[in-house]
Amino acid sequence: MESSICPSALKSNFSMMLLLVFLALLSMLETNARAAEDVSCSDIGNTVTSENELVLVHGDRKGKVPLNIDARVWTVTPGVTVLSSDTIPDDPRVLPTIGNGHIATVVKTDTLCMNGLYNGYAIKTHRALLPAILVRNVSMDGNVTSKYSLDLKNGMFLESHVGESVSVTLKTYAHRSIPQLMVTELLVQNHQEAPIKVKLGGGAPVVTDDLDNTLSGDKSLPLSKDRRVFFGRVKEFEYSWNETRNVTMVYSPIPPYVCVGPNRRLARLFLLSVDSNPQTANSQFTKGVDLFFNNSLESQHIQSWQTLWSNGRMEVSGNDELATLIYSSLYYILSSLPLSEHPDFIGLSPGDLAHGLMYNGHVFWDQETWMYPPIQLLHGKIGKAIIKTRTRTLDNAKHQAMMRGYNGAMYPWESAFSGYDVTPVPPYFQFEKHITGDIAFAVRQYIYLTRDTDFLLHERGNEMIRDIADFWASRAVFNKMTTLYDINDVMPPDEYHHQVNNSVYTNLVAKLSLELPGFVDELLGQPSKQLYTDVTNSMNIPFDKGQRYHPEYEGYVQGEEVKQADVILLGFPLMMSMPEDVRKNDLRIYENATPGGPAMTWGMFSIGYLELNNSADAARLFKRQEGNVAAPYNVWTENADGTGAVNFITGMGGFLQSLLFGYGGFRLRPDRIDFHGRLPPSTTSFNITGLDYLGGSIDFYFTKDTTTVRLTKAAEFTLTLKYDEITVSLIQNENHMFSTKRASIVPELPPPPTRTPASSSSTVGVRNSTNSLSFSSILLIISVLCKTL
Repeated sequence: MESSICPSALKSNFSMMLLLVFLALLSMLETNARAAEDVSCSDIGNTVTSENELVLVHGDRKGKVPLNIDARVWTVTPGVTVLSSDTIPDDPRVLPTIGNGHIATVVKTDTLCMNGLYNGYAIKTHRALLPAILVRNVSMDGNVTSKYSLDLKNGMFLESHVGESVSVTLKTYAHRSIPQLMVTELLVQNHQEAPIKVKLGGGAPVVTDDLDNTLSGDKSLPLSKDRRVFFGRVKEFEYSWNETRNVTMVYSPIPPYVCVGPNRRLARLFLLSVDSNPQTANSQFTKGVDLFFNNSLESQHIQSWQTLWSNGRMEVSGNDELATLIYSSLYYILSSLPLSEHPDFIGLSPGDLAHGLMYNGHVFWDQETWMYPPIQLLHGKIGKAIIKTRTRTLDNAKHQAMMRGYNGAMYPWESAFSGYDVTPVPPYFQFEKHITGDIAFAVRQYIYLTRDTDFLLHERGNEMIRDIADFWASRAVFNKMTTLYDINDVMPPDEYHHQVNNSVYTNLVAKLSLELPGFVDELLGQPSKQLYTDVTNSMNIPFDKGQRYHPEYEGYVQGEEVKQADVILLGFPLMMSMPEDVRKNDLRIYENATPGGPAMTWGMFSIGYLELNNSADAARLFKRQEGNVAAPYNVWTENADGTGAVNFITGMGGFLQSLLFGYGGFRLRPDRIDFHGRLPPSTTSFNITGLDYLGGSIDFYFTKDTTTVRLTKAAEFTLTLKYDEITVSLIQNENHMFSTKRASIVPELPPPPTRTPASSSSTVGVRNSTNSLSFSSILLIISVLCKTL
């Protein structure tokens, strides 16, 4: 019997036949695709019956509106609130960001981040990167002129391409009032007699390295024509082996191109809705689509940004470059913040919300010391959101203090979702403790500005203040030789030195933490704890009487190099009272000892020199901050050479403070706000809109010779303006102008409630020997390291 296997020649012919059939099928598919493409162009063009109408498209849904009522911003208006470039930078480090406090992305990149979503166990935790399911690029055939603009005023990024009789604009924004939504909208105006095809660059969603690839992916339903669903689950949670967090992303399918018929105008929407709750993600997606067809999706977003700017901003005239830098700095910080207090808000990281891997998205002292003060002054409701990130994690801060053998609450140097310590480098984890005092100092500013007794009594504010004081009382060591309280084994803000004793900054911020309960006790009419007063009055604040300056720590050798602003922070923001020559010596000595330093350092030096009326050195160091700003979108880097964290909002916060507290001269006191307005370099006026104080709002307008104050919203108490021997009651919407000089806004506060007798003196919690790690703390560290290594 012959074999049934084909001879080799027959096999070869059969293979050739298969190849020909395959090529024929491929050709037929390409032909059908081209035909479908032509039909698509023709179909979309024919949906418009008038050249005066704008077609609205999302998925298969279509609508139209008359052009004369269209509320869209087709082009940006050049000015101090717009940053533009004819090309997009090749370096992703200098690309701008868009965000709304819930989600954020670096434009043109393929990932985004969501507030509160972290991946990694313990010290490896970092913001999880999610796929940015967005239209990121557009292109069309022919010669075009392009422009890429960050519109600060309206909170959006616009990419425009203009050719002969055609224009294409891609607008991208994180919706300011619907925080789940990231919006891309394609606007096409075709004035040609032929259809045009606009190619879209986006791509299908992919599972990122932070998501479990066995559980994450596209979960779209077959009937969901206008939307698809991407489900993600992070691989590891911070301090639980069996807990993870989920995220749902509802998104518009992105075709490879969009066609627009001759003499037609098209607006096509692409939405991405992101939330940990699937129902919320889906419902907000639906809401966004409906608002688009009601022609109000974009207008609501713009109105939310306009409300933010009208409620609080700073402006200068005569120096457009500086004016834009002010707007962009405030824009980037606000883009990482919710509109008001939110229970799920985690906090600000040095590299903003969009840059999830910069400092791992962790929350440091940067939040309270650098970003918080200008936000609280200009946007009080948002400022409270920052403060409440610390009451949210108060219980875990208490647990950490207990594990380390201390009383009260000890906040970690770096925290993320859980509020436990996730600091990856041991010396910082072990020694950098001033952050607990920094948090108390921020709360002090909040209470000075708001007198928010509800926060104190019902939102754990009073509890947090006392827990922090209890920590410092137990952390301090009574030195029998000097009869002073020492704080040993710490790392100061100058991170070049660690495990030092009596860091002057740390000790002072601890002292202020211990003083705060007394102010709150008076405010609430409750008894004070004598222990706080005892430690406060005897805190060791290093001072060299011979050379009349403050050594950075016990044993500091003058001239030894330091990393950043440290001792000079005593004068501001801590507002320690000291003779003028001592303040001058501190500034001179530590400027010479700080060759580099992150951006915010120079703003603090500038403030110090303005206190001494040294305008030349103040201007020199104020200008030095600009060395950390990268063109064309004013993206800040941590260091002037471009290294370190990108979009360094810590530096932006320091810069805004150098304006408010430097050239504005604002100082927050328990019973008033002092100010002394001066003009920043190369400006003709300096305007502060919407300074929030005791429920009211005040505008300040400074020129070279005059100051104008205007109360725009009544406060809870009558406010008076005082300067020289003059006292003027502020009346809403009335201007008061005077020759520029030191002045104060003073509220007519009611008398404090009667206080109950003070508690007896106690030494409980005071340590009489050098602090060391508790045994339980050592076990914790070992277990974490074993898990992560």
